[in-house]
Amino acid sequence: MSRPQQSTDATERVALPGPVLQRLAGTDLVARGSVNVISVKTIRMWAGDWWAQKRADVWTYVERKLTEHLDRNDLRARISESEFLIATNHEHGLAAQATSVRILEDVLTHLLGSADPADLGIRSVVSVEGGQAVCKRIDPNVILAARARRDSKRSPVRIAVDPADEARRTPVAFTTAAGAALRVDFTLEHVVNLRRNITTAVRIEPMVTHLASGRQASARALTKLSDRDVAFIDESTLKYAAVFARSAQGPHTPELILPASFRTLGTQRGRDLLTGTAGLSLGLLRGGVMIELVDITRGTPAGRLLEVVGLLRALTRGVIARVPPDREALRVLRDARLAGLALDASDLTGEAAKIAMDIMAFGRDARGLAATTILQGLPAEGYFAAAETAGLSHASLRAAYPLGKQAAA
Repeated sequence: MSRPQQSTDATERVALPGPVLQRLAGTDLVARGSVNVISVKTIRMWAGDWWAQKRADVWTYVERKLTEHLDRNDLRARISESEFLIATNHEHGLAAQATSVRILEDVLTHLLGSADPADLGIRSVVSVEGGQAVCKRIDPNVILAARARRDSKRSPVRIAVDPADEARRTPVAFTTAAGAALRVDFTLEHVVNLRRNITTAVRIEPMVTHLASGRQASARALTKLSDRDVAFIDESTLKYAAVFARSAQGPHTPELILPASFRTLGTQRGRDLLTGTAGLSLGLLRGGVMIELVDITRGTPAGRLLEVVGLLRALTRGVIARVPPDREALRVLRDARLAGLALDASDLTGEAAKIAMDIMAFGRDARGLAATTILQGLPAEGYFAAAETAGLSHASLRAAYPLGKQAAA
């Protein structure tokens, strides 16, 4: 087993044993960002001359942690004196990286007493060439920032974002066809993978305020706006999303979830708006932007939904349907090939017991319809446990204020 070789293109190459190469061959694990290499080099350096006597114990403990955190069918293999390859079948990108970081944290904490971020040697395998894994180093601080359940200046999707550019796009104000003056503030929600406790997507949330009363409009009230008014909110959302689209590309960054109306995107004009917004090129849309259709109900025509979702899937990374807590509304989704389903906490009303029952019912009824099931816009972290108990894959906390006001509060 050879040592890592430094390449001129900021990558490293690590030789892989034949059985590992065979397991990876014919799979899309590398392309999905599901393969990582962890290093216990820090422990080896600490052991010094004692490494030969200590390494078997270190390897045994690493294997124990691999078994604890990985599924039975996930690939794990020691590929050198101090390196282990991990390939997760059901997780990719940040979720897979977070698994590797967590394993290495546990190992370093147990054997060295602490896990300093500088000692978290994690590399992502970006390709396999000539029997070697081509790897790029992962900044563990990105993973640590992505563990936060609320938006902040350290959020991974804010990398390389100009705050002034964001400020120019939020808030926006307009007058509805009925003469009401409204303001739209945009916030970001961290959509957390419940199994790995890591942000794997960032969702844009438009907050609409009635200026005369100062009250925030409910999602139900927004559905009563005219098509023109809804299209204005959707267009403003697209312009805001353009600020973050470049930071949401590829399997190693959080995806960007962009909510928009089925009424808007169901038209050719709406889809032209999607691809024609400055900063939202087709390449960026396909590289990391998910569309969340926000107004799917039991009355949505199944055939029309299937058609529109198919068109949007060709333009973006995938489509999520936001649905009400209504089993009948899910029936139109069975053949739509959705990437995810979302239930928004603002649609849950009544006593705590009824809300809990609605969450459990959503988890049960949504099973098998999409790989990702999200309980979003939660008022408190305590609901994360309810989402996990219901078998949902993701949850998010409602962002109460835009980031600037949040920091000033």
